[in-house]
Amino acid sequence: MNGTEKNILIVDDDRSIQELLRIILTKNGYSVHQATDGEEAIIKYMEVQPDLVISDISMPKGDGFNVAIIIRSKERDGPRIPILLISAFYDDHANVQNAERCGADAFLSKPFTQKQLIDAVEGLLENSDG
Repeated sequence: MNGTEKNILIVDDDRSIQELLRIILTKNGYSVHQATDGEEAIIKYMEVQPDLVISDISMPKGDGFNVAIIIRSKERDGPRIPILLISAFYDDHANVQNAERCGADAFLSKPFTQKQLIDAVEGLLENSDG
């Protein structure tokens, strides 16, 4: 998939992870916007109206689960934006269940490969387009 003109919002309190994701996604043709916590994520979401949100779970001022819940509550009259949650916590089963409960579309456990990230992003964007 060509990422041209697709906006992705990355939310992570770790600036090195933000930058790594930005580099990977930009290299694949996506326009990237960044936030460092849950509060900033919602503000950026409203400003940017991204095509996809990638959010870490564990962050200050609103974790990734809360970010997903708030985004879902704000899009009642608009399109459903795919949400990919990421985390370094190792209970993948619980994270997947919690991600589903809060309205996220997918979960990736850190560390993940560039291919895993791009495959997840492309799959979510393709599903949201059709």
